[in-house]
This record gives sequence, structure tokens and C-alpha cells, in this order.
Amino acid sequence: MAIKDILAVVDTGDTDEQFLHDALAFAEFHDAHLSIVILSALPSADYALTIVPPYSFLQDYTEAVEAKQQRIAKLAGASNVEVRTISDQPAIIYGKAAVYARYADIVLFGPADNYDYPPIRRETIERILFASGRPVLVAPNGHKPRAIEHLAIGWNATREATHALRNATTFAAPGAKVDVLVLDAQPSAKGHGSEPGADIAHHLARHGFMSSVVPIHATALSDAEALVKAACERGVAVLSLGAYGHSRLREMVLGGVTRDLLGGASIPLLFSH
Repeated sequence: MAIKDILAVVDTGDTDEQFLHDALAFAEFHDAHLSIVILSALPSADYALTIVPPYSFLQDYTEAVEAKQQRIAKLAGASNVEVRTISDQPAIIYGKAAVYARYADIVLFGPADNYDYPPIRRETIERILFASGRPVLVAPNGHKPRAIEHLAIGWNATREATHALRNATTFAAPGAKVDVLVLDAQPSAKGHGSEPGADIAHHLARHGFMSSVVPIHATALSDAEALVKAACERGVAVLSLGAYGHSRLREMVLGGVTRDLLGGASIPLLFSH
């Protein structure tokens, strides 16, 4: 399926100019409609009233949104870009962003340091993944869009990895090369089978993709670092990953690949749940 509807998510900060350029270039490359949603998290009314006169705090947030809209309009120029704003409590923002995401083929986020409020960025990504059914692409600054003729999938034989593979191959060029990265995998009747990665590689081949199974061992690296390192060494256009194969609470306490990589990496990361 071609990418024809793109949603890019920003906040009211001013450190994301490169990401905005990248989102515009991504939409132009795919000849797709681009919507940009601005997240403007408001403090609670009780909190606001303790530090400023009633409702005066709203003016600062309104001015920040207007300034961001003007920046986007200037960067977009004659491009046909739809700009939306969600100004509300964080919990409401997450839900509304997930609804908007349902009407896009893919949702773009820049690296965490492009945002003034990284925790709100992270929570928004998580809600989109869990509630929209759409994939999230986190691209490094300066990413140049290109046809996906070579991609990698972090394969652990889970439901989430299956969704990640489906989304990645949906956007990939026909006959693309797919590297199946299996990390410290063990044979299992309930998952990998007798030869980790072999079954999914055969499945890909039947669909016309050139597939290779790439065993990875984390050794001194974290699982996330090992996957990104292997993908970079293979020269792929994107690394596709199933998001939150474990619960979010477990990843908050013990860590996990998703939580480690949501901030971004040196290559584009396509998350699916």
C-alpha cells in the first residue's frame, strides 16, 4: 500500500525545524497529504490559579501555539499542509492524538530532543501505538526519504513483531530485501520453531521478498543497541520493531527495547503494536 496520508506530531517548542523540513520532504517524496498536529499541554486550572491571576496563563499558551502555526506556515510555503492543534490536559491530548492517527497511513515523530516536553511526546507515541492501529516512524534529523528496498525486522516471533513485519512490508518496494534480526533466540515450539527466524524467512520468500536470517548476540550491548548496530551494519533503510511485547509497566521498571528506542536512533525506526 502506498503512503498517501501522513500525520506528523510536534509540540510548541522551537527546536524541531529540521524535523519539520524532514516531514515536508517525506510527504513530497510519497506525493502524500501531510497533517501536522501541535501538542499544547495545559496545566490544570488549580495549578494555574496558584501562580498567576485567573486565566492569564492561557494567553502564554495561545501565543505559543500561534507562533508555532506561523513557523509551520512559513516553512511549508506553497505546500498543502493541514495544521491542527490539541490544547488540553495531557491525558486528553493522548486520546485525541490517537484518534487523529487512525486516519493516517503512518505517524511521524522526530527525536526526543526536538521536543520541549519529551515525556508528553513519549506518552503520545505510546497511546497512538496502543489505540490507533497505525505504525509510528521515529526518524533521525536530516533523514532523506527513499524507496524501502532493504529493511530489517527485529523478529522475536511475537504478535507485535508480526504486526511490525506486516507494516514494513506493506510500505516496502516489491521484492525488497528483508533482514530478519533474531536476538539471542532459542528454539521454541511456541515461538521461533526449531530454527529461529527460518519460518518467517520462508514466509517472506513466498511473498517475493529476498530474506536473510541474521543471528545477533547482545554481548556487552543492550538489546536495543545490538539491534540498531546490526541494522546499521546491514545498511537498511528502516528497522521495523514490534512495540511493547512486554507490558509498559515491566519496561518502565526493568527496561526494554521499545522504551530504550522511542527516543530515536541513528536510523529510522518503525514501531507497530
